[in-house]
Order: sequence, then structure tokens, then C-alpha cells
Amino acid sequence: MKRMAFLALAIASFTSLWAQSKFPDGFLAEENRPDAYVWLPEPPKLTGADFTYDFYYYQWGRLKRDEGGVGEMALKDESAPLNEVFGETLDVPLDEVHMPETLLLLQRAVTDANDVNKKVKDRYERKRPFAQFNEPSLKPEEDDVEANTFSYPSGHSSRGWMSALILATVDPEKAEELFLRARLYALNRVICGHHWKTDIDASMMLSAGLFATIVCTEEYQAQLVKARAEYNAIKSGTDAKAPKVEHRTSGPAYAIDGTQATEATHGIVIQNGQKTIWK
Repeated sequence: MKRMAFLALAIASFTSLWAQSKFPDGFLAEENRPDAYVWLPEPPKLTGADFTYDFYYYQWGRLKRDEGGVGEMALKDESAPLNEVFGETLDVPLDEVHMPETLLLLQRAVTDANDVNKKVKDRYERKRPFAQFNEPSLKPEEDDVEANTFSYPSGHSSRGWMSALILATVDPEKAEELFLRARLYALNRVICGHHWKTDIDASMMLSAGLFATIVCTEEYQAQLVKARAEYNAIKSGTDAKAPKVEHRTSGPAYAIDGTQATEATHGIVIQNGQKTIWK
């Protein structure tokens, strides 16, 4: 019964990363994804001096739950889709309707992060803090299932940091806000009692190393061009929904890759605040 519940939770967690269930391939082939345990430190032993750091933050997180609104925010981050969390930070509708290219950029990178993170989790099989101390987490109704999953590094935090790093390449001016949101997103895992502080520290290092690999790929750079064009159109007041007209009108237009359209351009362009099909 516990195994079935664990599988159900894993599937629900995976699909709830986004406001839809479709999940694309990553930018890296499985055999090209780096082994993060090579550069990550091992999690501290319960009897080691380093564990005092984790113990301090575990107690800190438990106290934070009772501060006004902190526990509610931690629970919200527990289940909120990533595109909603960081769409609020960017102040844009980061969804399939308005920003499919940007969402795809984000999803593919997070797919890579999920794979790399899982390999480290399976290597160390670290207990979650609430399970280690046999105490309820902030979400006790799922404790029996969560206790059968591993803690190091934090999957939520890895996905959060990767999202912030990726979106900072789309809008570098928002980098500080994105990184702050990723940090709070990670700390909320400590407040929930689902992760040690060293779990979320490791997730930041994992994401940074993986990001450096992903960002150098040609596929990433090509998708980034599309995402930037789409994002800039949204921020300038252009709603990049489905094409609405099928003839050329006057005024400047831009191809989907962000370059200015010419007389020889055919297909979808952004013109006069909407997507237009040039025959």
C-alpha cells in the first residue's frame, strides 16, 4: 500500500510542476548529464559536528511555521506550479497560451535537473528531517508517503534554482528578483520540515553546475532566442497568442526568432501587438 501511495505522490508531484501535464525532453541526452555527486559534498552524518548546522535550521524552520503567513507561504510553494511561482516574479503569464517558447525553455532545463537530482538522492538515500526525528511535518497528511522518499538534494529547490537561472537569461534585469525568489522557495522546504539546510545548499550547487552545461548547448541557445522574442513581445504589450489575421498590414514586424521581418518573410510574425501570418 505504501509503495502504491509513493508512486501516486511521485506522479502527482511530477505533473504538478507545471499548470499542465505535458513534460518535454531535456536539453541533454541522459548519457551527457553530469553526475553531480562528483562535485557535491556528502550530506553530514548525524554524529558529526557539521550536523549542528542542519539541526539549527531544522529548529529554525519549525519556529518559522508559526510566524504570520510564513507557514501558509511554505505550503503554497509545496504545490504551486513552477511557471506560476516564477511567472509572478516576472509579472508575466508564463503559460502555454501566452509564452509557449519560454515555458518550453524552462521545462526542458528542469527535466535535466530532475534526472541529475534523482541520481544523487538515490546514491545517498538520506532521511527527511521530520522522519529522522519522528515528528510531523507542516503537511502531516502526506508524512507516511514522504518518509519513504529521500532528502538530499532537494528536488523542489533544484528546480527552483534552475528556473531562476534559466529565466535570468531571458530577462537579466530581473535576475536579482528571480534569485531571491528561488532562495525563499528553497527555504520553504526547510520550514515544511521536508529538507535539511544542507539539502537545499546542495541543490543550489547542483543547479549551478548543470546550468553551465545546459547553457552552452546549441539547442538551448536556439530556444533562448525564441523565448526572448516572445517575452519581449509580452512585456511591450504584445500578447503572443494564436495568429488572428492572415494578411500583411503596415508597420514593423518581427519573426518568431526576434529578427525583423522583411518582404521575403513568410509564416508567423509579431506585428501590431499580435501574431500575424504572412502569406
